[in-house]
Amino acid sequence: MDTTGTGNTARWTLLGLLLGVNVVSNILLKGSWLELPVSIVSGLGVVAVIADYLVRGRRRER
Repeated sequence: MDTTGTGNTARWTLLGLLLGVNVVSNILLKGSWLELPVSIVSGLGVVAVIADYLVRGRRRER
């Protein structure tokens, strides 16, 4: 059973949400102590989603 489309949809939705949180928090929390931790966590989430795509995506193609 091929569930690649569902996984990709969820992955890109999560990536969009994390990027949105990062951008909005940088705008709204400018100069606040909370800006840095929110940016770090959402940025690490973006990196994790992209790494997951690269690892799993290449593994599925083989």
